[in-house]
Amino acid sequence: MDDRSINKIVNAYKEKKALYGEFCLTMQNLLIQLLDNNGYKYQIAHRIKSLDSLTNKIQTKWKEGKECRKLDDIYDLAGIRIVFYLERDKRRFISDLYKELTPQNLTLKERHKEKGYRATHVIASFGKKRLSLGEYKKFKNMLCEIQLTSALYHAWSEIEHDIFYKGDFSNLKQNSDIIKLKKDLENTMTKYIEKASSSFEKVAEKVKELGNNKKA
Repeated sequence: MDDRSINKIVNAYKEKKALYGEFCLTMQNLLIQLLDNNGYKYQIAHRIKSLDSLTNKIQTKWKEGKECRKLDDIYDLAGIRIVFYLERDKRRFISDLYKELTPQNLTLKERHKEKGYRATHVIASFGKKRLSLGEYKKFKNMLCEIQLTSALYHAWSEIEHDIFYKGDFSNLKQNSDIIKLKKDLENTMTKYIEKASSSFEKVAEKVKELGNNKKA
């Protein structure tokens, strides 16, 4: 893929970047309303992709043999991350999300590394009913990637990202010391984080059962 083709996509995004920002914020406000109405404990953040990040993504996709010929081929220009306390809250929210946005406008992708990042990525758009309203019409065909994860997995992935990906390790990816350190961090995930997450789930479920028994 030549620079001219990449620039064409990037320029198309540059023209619509402000609209994507508005779309992302509108989607986040809808999600906040859904979260609050159903009593979730959560943290939420939104972002739109930078021009540099878009350029890098197109180049990476092309190297991987994935075609990216127009702006609509990129589904994460708008992004929202929701961090729940527990995995079960994440699963419950997915069910609530299907009630709010029709299944035709949602695509789920599980992102589970063998050791590490664990999340559900939802590609969402507004349905025909909302798009028929004046304030939503301008968001037709726009996609948002909603990342759903729980607190422990989020914390681990942020730490891993800051340690290994924000530094300049481009020439050290195959360095034996770096490989060993990444292995050590992965073992920490397996030995402590995954077990802690499972323990939290069990404790929360037991407390809920005790509360229900008391009410009965």
